[in-house]
Amino acid sequence: MSASLAPPQPGDTVAFQAPSPKVPWSDIFRTVPSNRSVHSLDLDVTESCNLACIYCFKWQKKAVHMDEATAKNAIDWLLEASGDFRGELKVNLMGGEPLLRFDLIQKIVPYGKCRARQLGKNLHFGCTTNCTHLTDELMAFWRRFGMGFHCSIDGIPEVQNANRPFLGGGPSSPAVEKNVPRILAYRPGVMARATVSPKSVRALVDSAKYIAGLGFRSMTFKAAVNCNWRAEDFEALRSQYERLGAYYIDAQVAGRPLEIAEFGSGIRSIHSSEARSRFPCGAGRGVMLVDPRGDLWPCHRFGPHQCAGQFCLGKLGGPFNDRMRDVFLKYDVLEDAKTDCAHCPAVLACRSWCYAECVDSTRTLYDPGTEYCQAVRILFEEVIHIHDHLRSRHPEVLARLVNGDGNSSPGRVVGQASRLSQGRPALGLRPTGEALQRTGEMPAPLPE
Repeated sequence: MSASLAPPQPGDTVAFQAPSPKVPWSDIFRTVPSNRSVHSLDLDVTESCNLACIYCFKWQKKAVHMDEATAKNAIDWLLEASGDFRGELKVNLMGGEPLLRFDLIQKIVPYGKCRARQLGKNLHFGCTTNCTHLTDELMAFWRRFGMGFHCSIDGIPEVQNANRPFLGGGPSSPAVEKNVPRILAYRPGVMARATVSPKSVRALVDSAKYIAGLGFRSMTFKAAVNCNWRAEDFEALRSQYERLGAYYIDAQVAGRPLEIAEFGSGIRSIHSSEARSRFPCGAGRGVMLVDPRGDLWPCHRFGPHQCAGQFCLGKLGGPFNDRMRDVFLKYDVLEDAKTDCAHCPAVLACRSWCYAECVDSTRTLYDPGTEYCQAVRILFEEVIHIHDHLRSRHPEVLARLVNGDGNSSPGRVVGQASRLSQGRPALGLRPTGEALQRTGEMPAPLPE
């Protein structure tokens, strides 16, 4: 063990509980990876869900629930697999719809908090929810333990009800509209995550304004892949991004609180002095998933449906597959990704493709597929336009977005940006991916 257990302290939420007998204590640590660097655990407390989202990546929606023993074993595993890490450890409750298992959550959160404290560690719990299953009791529990939310909502009622209906086909938007204010009253900075499909893309801007009208200050829009995007759908995406960019600029200039994650991170990537990340995300590295059966996977997007389950990293109580984990630990975007990435105009901002989507799209970990790439290129065109507009007309706003604290010197940011923009089309002409490739203008990372 990474630290010796201490007796319960006064004020502990629960008395000390030994790990569940389902997996013998000694066997829990057989599953710990040799590289103990895991700091975040996705916990699929159920595969059941009350919605029938049209793009859901879960391979089945059966009433398969994680039992209490497996959940506690998973928490013990994280506390050991984190080694000497002394930052905040995270458990992300997922599903299915995890709030359907509030009965289990009420047991494992106090358990995890107590166990972490006894080991001198700090454990935070959060939850990804569809916002349809909230109660006063649940909200009181969330406040008591300082838990976080991540909200999945697609937009205006027409889009929400088409993309995310209840299992019986009924509309989910009334429940979402009722519950979102309760979440935001507790956590005003909660992010709304919207999935954009070919069927909903033409309402993207309306959905962004609707989500903002519900009170969200932060939102992100992810294009669903493997959804048969057509050329006219991508053109609609381009048009919607242009309008969304104008909405974003107006909000930033007016000082209204609005963060659209793709725009903000894209602008910051242009000014980043760091080299491009060598891996898309933390899956299989600092992040892992335990599913209801006690199986370990690189993240919540992986499961037995992909490549006959070959990405499984082990089972709680059994040996850990360090060889498979090495695939993720040694992954290098710059060397392993498909060859034309180096010449893509969006290469600097494209840091977050999904390993599992790569597998689903191309049967490899190294190519996210044409739909993903086209969507990212269209997005980055708009990021460039927003950046250049603010650099020319509102440099102080650009400085605030780049640094996030409002303390940057506008002159310094403008000076940096001018070096990045050499060879770009003049302000007012939206550069296309092809134009950026021809001019070879893709900005290099900035020195400090």
